[in-house]
Amino acid sequence: MIGAGVFGHLSDSFLGRKGSLQVVCVLNAAFGLLTALAPTYWAYAALRLLTGFSTGSVGVLAFVLATEPVGPARRGAAGMSAFYFFSGGIAALAGVAALLPRSWRLLYAATSLPSLVFAVAVVPFVSESPRWYLVRRRPDDALRVVRAIAAANGRAVPEDLTLKLDDEDEDDDGGAAAAAAAAASTSSGSIVDVFRSPTTRVRLVLSVLINLLASVVYYGLSLNVVNLKTNLYVTVVVNSLAEMPAYLLTALLLDRFGRKPLAIGTMLLSGVFCTAGSLIPGAGTMRSVMLD
Repeated sequence: MIGAGVFGHLSDSFLGRKGSLQVVCVLNAAFGLLTALAPTYWAYAALRLLTGFSTGSVGVLAFVLATEPVGPARRGAAGMSAFYFFSGGIAALAGVAALLPRSWRLLYAATSLPSLVFAVAVVPFVSESPRWYLVRRRPDDALRVVRAIAAANGRAVPEDLTLKLDDEDEDDDGGAAAAAAAAASTSSGSIVDVFRSPTTRVRLVLSVLINLLASVVYYGLSLNVVNLKTNLYVTVVVNSLAEMPAYLLTALLLDRFGRKPLAIGTMLLSGVFCTAGSLIPGAGTMRSVMLD
């Protein structure tokens, strides 16, 4: 939570989405590798806290960087496609853990290295968000990214194209100067500005509560699989793969029904299924883990 707030602010300011993602990936790898060398429990706990500081930002920054260049007509599907990699990563983690069942230190080292590889070999070749360029009063850079995206998709961008932020007025005389003026006022915004408006304040509070409740249910179920009388690694893989049909259905239904009805409907279904699952008779097992 702390890391997402800190790097969320930095990604909106001078560091940008791409720069912030690169920093958190390096930090994630460094703290993870140091965790593998932790000599005491308290050192382990402190390093896990620092790892969470960086890990909590990776998904948010990657999601924003992947969806902001996409137009509104395809943004929902693009956003949902990012979650396939989240579920795939959990399934891959189960596979790595199965190969290293007796060494949690090697497991931390093995799962930390991909972040470093990603920061060095992938992020440098990813374009910065054109929206961030606009907010930072760099319309030429934003247009350069848009042209590169269009060229990669075999499309051409009109020579007289002018990029504007969503809240700019559509006038003929605005041009790049209007975009820069709007960006100047936008770049100084903060979380305080969100609370000043009744509409955005209510939406922010509701979004936070929804994410909080969804996280409690999601991670509560995920972490509890260790207490089931099944093979732990297989259960984790099955749980992760079970999420993927939901991503596909959401991407297909998002434009038809909208975000609000889908959010309400999926949370209601989650509540019904969780309640039904709790009524199934049977006893689990309690397991404890010792640091070696």
